[in-house]
Order: sequence, then structure tokens, then C-alpha cells
Amino acid sequence: MNPTIQTLTQHRTYRDFDPEYRLDDASLEAILAAAQQAPAWRNAQHYSIINIKDADLRAKIVALQPLNPQIGDCAEFLIFCADLYKTKLASDAMGGSFNGGGHPEAFINAISDTSMAFQNAVVAAESLGLAICPIGGLRAVATELIDLLNLPQYVYPIVGLCIGKPSVEMRLKPRLPLRAVYFDNQYDASHLPADLADYEATMTEFGEKREKFPWRQKLSYSYDKAPDAKSHALLKQQGFLTYEE
Repeated sequence: MNPTIQTLTQHRTYRDFDPEYRLDDASLEAILAAAQQAPAWRNAQHYSIINIKDADLRAKIVALQPLNPQIGDCAEFLIFCADLYKTKLASDAMGGSFNGGGHPEAFINAISDTSMAFQNAVVAAESLGLAICPIGGLRAVATELIDLLNLPQYVYPIVGLCIGKPSVEMRLKPRLPLRAVYFDNQYDASHLPADLADYEATMTEFGEKREKFPWRQKLSYSYDKAPDAKSHALLKQQGFLTYEE
């Protein structure tokens, strides 16, 4: 197994960081260079990365996310934003209408580009022996982040990334069986109920302390109701998903 695949297959999320650890500039630059080299739709690079270096600003974000104190302890905290603002500027410079900027496809493009840049940053950090923790909960406080980070229209915070030195080791978490996520030629749902039940048993045996419910029950609770309606309104406020036929 080559070192790249070894790094990928040993991924784990860390939630406890050494607050005294500092990341050197060369390592941060390498991580950002890797993020920038990710695939991007039409080379548009529909994302921006904001590094929260200011201690007071970091503290404000921690206060908004009390269940994620690792934001305050990690060496670097990067926020990855879907960004069509730069594309809007390019369109304006060429006299374009940018009518498609509010189309769902444009939002998908931005999410896709942002996600691939984020994953490249994750792999780069882990290849340097660093620990990482994605913070998806940032979207719950997107309203506040838009103000704190001075995000213009057509920019939306998608996910945070804690990078640093771990203070508590984490175990490698089991994944779904390959046949539950990989298919030849056509989607095959025939074995999925059994696969999901088996995986739930595996996760119960794994016994992650922070989990309060069986795996399928956790997913059920997560999707029993629609997310807060304000997120849709906020996306529209930022210029996303405004397209009407």
C-alpha cells in the first residue's frame, strides 16, 4: 500500500487538540497549495478559505458553537465557503447577466468545488502527521458568520476545519460494507436493509462514547424534520437558489 492510500485509509476525526501547538508557515502553505489544486468545475474554483487567526474572533465562533470547543484549541481553524462572488465579478467584467447564479446547478457547482478543496486540505494535513476535525455545525450559525466574516452576497460558509496536534488518540471508525456504497453498472438496493442493520450492530460494538442512539436511530432523528427554514431564506439572501423558471 503506497503512502497516499495509507494516509487516506487511516483517517479519523480528532476532537481534542493541544492548545499550545503551533503550525509552522511551511506546513500551512503546503495544505493550502494542496487545497487549491483540487478539481474544480470549469476551473472556476467556486470557494474561498478563511483562516481564523484573530483570538477574539475565534472566541466569538467558539461561543456560537459550544459543542465544538476544539475550534478554540486547534492550531489553525479554516472556514471553507462556497463562493460565486468571484464568478459574479468575472461576469460583470465581461458584461454578463449572471442570471444563472441563483440556479440550483450553480449552488451544486460551488458545493462540489468547496468540498473537493476541503478534502484535499484534509488529506494534506493528515499526510503531515496532523490531526483534523471537520465542523459542519458552522452552518447552524451561518447568519452570525456572514456578519463576523464580512461575507459578501454569493458567499456562504459550508464547513470548518480544525488542524493541529491531537491530545487524545482516536480509534479508526468502522465504515459501511463496500457493497453498500459501491455498485457495478446499476444501483442495487436488495441487500441494503441487511447491510444497514449489520453496520448498526458493528457501530454498537464499536461503542463510541459520544453516541447516544443506535446508528439508524441517529439518522432517523436527524431527518425526522426539515432543517430550520431560516437556512433556506439565508441562502436566498446570499444570492443562492433564487432562480425561478
